[in-house]
Amino acid sequence: MKPFLYAGLLSSGELLPDALIPDIPTRFQGFRPENADFSYSGAVPAGDALARSLNIPAVRMLQMYKEERFLILLRSLGFTTFTKPASHYGLSLILGGGEATLWELAQAYASMARALTESQQSAAGPGPGYRDRESSIRQSADRDSQSRSRVSGPRILDPPVSGSGQSAIDNRQSTISPPAIWLTYEALRRVNRPETETGWQYFGGAPEVAWKTGTSFGFRDAWAIGTTPRYVVAVWAGNADGEGRPGLSGISSAAPLLFDIIRLLPPSGSWFARPEEGMTFAEVCAASGYRAGPDCTDKKEIWIPETGLRSEACPYHTVVTLDTSGTWRVNSSCASLCEITAHSWFVLPPAMEYYYRMRNPSYKTLPPFRDGCADDMQIASMEFVYPPRDARIFIPRSLQGQMMSMLPEIAHRRRNAVIYWHLDNKYIGMTRHIHQAEVRVGEGEHLITAVDDEGFTVSRKFFCIGTL
Repeated sequence: MKPFLYAGLLSSGELLPDALIPDIPTRFQGFRPENADFSYSGAVPAGDALARSLNIPAVRMLQMYKEERFLILLRSLGFTTFTKPASHYGLSLILGGGEATLWELAQAYASMARALTESQQSAAGPGPGYRDRESSIRQSADRDSQSRSRVSGPRILDPPVSGSGQSAIDNRQSTISPPAIWLTYEALRRVNRPETETGWQYFGGAPEVAWKTGTSFGFRDAWAIGTTPRYVVAVWAGNADGEGRPGLSGISSAAPLLFDIIRLLPPSGSWFARPEEGMTFAEVCAASGYRAGPDCTDKKEIWIPETGLRSEACPYHTVVTLDTSGTWRVNSSCASLCEITAHSWFVLPPAMEYYYRMRNPSYKTLPPFRDGCADDMQIASMEFVYPPRDARIFIPRSLQGQMMSMLPEIAHRRRNAVIYWHLDNKYIGMTRHIHQAEVRVGEGEHLITAVDDEGFTVSRKFFCIGTL
């Protein structure tokens, strides 16, 4: 499902191909998604998040797109198994919270590939304008279903029908544009191939494939789907009775067979050409992937859908004032105007920064304030990683029946910061370097407060609703 969400966001102009998406511990009420390797990157480009099939960025992108809109998009692509309202699936929809058949998954990928090919063909000669070509997925589905009208059973790309008798794909808001499809396939080309395909790029004639895998909860089944300009190949692996098998996964079980099949097929020719219409060369921030803002210093130009021109400008570059040596932050309360220089700085929120700098050694944290300079508090120094805002928490019990502790956690910009913790306005201890406090709470509403050694304060309210 992740490629369809990525394409939908690109098509609507709400996301640029490599805009940074938070990848930090995340909770939405009782739902806590985790990446497959239980690690965090802090922030990751959207295209890389898709290529790596990261769950937390995907959930955050669905939160941006909204479950109802995504459900409409999936139904417009021909999925008939999502029969319940969006509230039934929630954000878990993007992580396999709803079931889909391999047949309909293959149909959806085929419809996107066909729409992309047809848009390129129509751009090469006389034909309808681009706005009409935005509905090429629907037109492709109609022609495909007509050509198969004599075949019994499900028809490839036959779109779902709404109560009014009109194809749900007629809804322009649920259409994926050819530029978004092309960028999605470009991201899927970057997916790391299975071990049997190691070094494929160094061998002449190796096929280019946009591909994706999936593994169901409990290792009950696994699948892999690959798309070329000529073929869509879909592979399923598992037990017919649905019994799980440890170690069964899309990458290890279905992907090797997928590439074996693709190598046996006649060559697909050249890769999908970039759509000539509906795309534009735009300036983006090299650090964040967002549309370049006035404070971005390092910029680059990339191809984006025209709708992306209305996307958000970079929110992470800000102007900070340093002394002439560039070593300390200063302001007018502690330095004369001739001692102050303005610099644009790439600043992630504290929780994102905490994990991001572990994987990106080139990331520069903000310089500290010079002694005697008051922090202007315009840039937050720390934030809660856990608990989330207004969280409702169950506290587990030990094997001996004793109520266990919860571990509120803070991410702070300064590695050597000292944090003083308070629970319900009572001091409970301090932390340095690793900011996790062991807290025992009873049922009811509580307030956890953290104050660092420079006086910066953050608080978080949560509810303990019982014990497990």
